[in-house]
Amino acid sequence: YRMALGLGWGVAWLIFYGLRYRVSAAKARIREVFGMRYSNREVNRIAWQSWRDFCFTAVEMARIPVSSPAWIRSVVDVGDSDRKILAHVQTGRGAIIAAPHMGSWEMATLTSLACGVRLFTVTGNQKNQLVDEFIQRMRLGTGFEMLPRSSSVLKGVIRKIREGKVLALLPDVRSRTPGVAIQFLGKTANIAGGLGLIAKMTGVPVFPCVITRQGWTRHRYRLMDPVWPDANLEKKEDWRRITQEVFDVFDRAIREQPEQWFWFNKRWILDPLEPTADAAGDAVVP
Repeated sequence: YRMALGLGWGVAWLIFYGLRYRVSAAKARIREVFGMRYSNREVNRIAWQSWRDFCFTAVEMARIPVSSPAWIRSVVDVGDSDRKILAHVQTGRGAIIAAPHMGSWEMATLTSLACGVRLFTVTGNQKNQLVDEFIQRMRLGTGFEMLPRSSSVLKGVIRKIREGKVLALLPDVRSRTPGVAIQFLGKTANIAGGLGLIAKMTGVPVFPCVITRQGWTRHRYRLMDPVWPDANLEKKEDWRRITQEVFDVFDRAIREQPEQWFWFNKRWILDPLEPTADAAGDAVVP
């Protein structure tokens, strides 16, 4: 595992310091959020570790076929998170786990599965067909179900949640069309509406999840207190409240450990809205 990460480190160093891929954009984003809180050297460290961890996550994705549940549990500190989610799903009700792009989000998926959670998500096609096929092939053997994004996918999502399964989301990216406006990292962010909408429609809770890397080979996985729909609130009001409360958890985690968040995402969450773009499916899974 460490040797594979060492190879990933070398690739990360070449791209970050050699090719300088999106480095300026990432540093500008860090400044946008934190102003002058960090020195130039610290900003470079945050950006570098963010990129390095992204490359480490790619390594961990490639290692999925040899990552048994027992091995996952040996390298991930889950605290009481497994008991928290299992206590809920054993009632027969589904749920939503929402995680930001922090630490190794691929390990967050594997950890949830290793804890016995029946997990599924909605996927779109990657631009590169070979990459898309690789990702699908790696995940299929884990028991992680994937619904292809389509105009009718919402029905499938609701059906699976009502079967007691748990929807996994990575919602911390900008929606390309008007969604839910929330306060995040000191600004207004336009978020796809699926997170709060599905919770409200199904009456299930959202468990905010934060996974962080502890050194190279250890991880800390935390499921926070669930955010439940409020039957006394009107649909749109509750939809926004659920989304905001989940992102408040993300906001605190990012401010505490900014180097753990992925600052290089092309769909930068604080970019202005593009109202003319076509984003069919964004209302379900970002």
